[in-house]
Amino acid sequence: MRKLLGSLLLLGGAGLWCLMRRREGLLPVRIGRALLDDLAVLDHQIRVRRTTWPELLENVLTEGLGAELLWRPLLERIRAEGASLPQCWQEGVRTLPPPLGKLLGPLGPLLPEGGDTLAKAIQETREELTRFLREETARQAAQGRITAAMSLAGACLAILVFV
Repeated sequence: MRKLLGSLLLLGGAGLWCLMRRREGLLPVRIGRALLDDLAVLDHQIRVRRTTWPELLENVLTEGLGAELLWRPLLERIRAEGASLPQCWQEGVRTLPPPLGKLLGPLGPLLPEGGDTLAKAIQETREELTRFLREETARQAAQGRITAAMSLAGACLAILVFV
């Protein structure tokens, strides 16, 4: 009975480790999807509704993972430091997991301008972000299968050795 319980604990631990690694690895994908949605809202609000940046940050982009990791800290930086929007943007995107900060960084200098130039840049950024999400999701799926196979194989080997 002890051997069975020990074996189950080893397999359960290996499975749990795989799940934790997968969740950890998918964080950039989850953040990227949230920011992709937020960029669509941002594009619409700037181009169509002509919403100002303070109103956008205070009233529109207030929920979700993107708000938690980018929009709220950006608003706080602008208020606390009184720095320019492009400077605060560069500091804000620097805290995002790679390569999200690199993908969003070029928007910074265009933010105060608004208009068609910013709309085009947002659209290009959304396309690059979509490409990254597609590639990263496929890579994570393949890596997840390999990680699961290796950890479960290691657990099975440990069970065979110790039982």
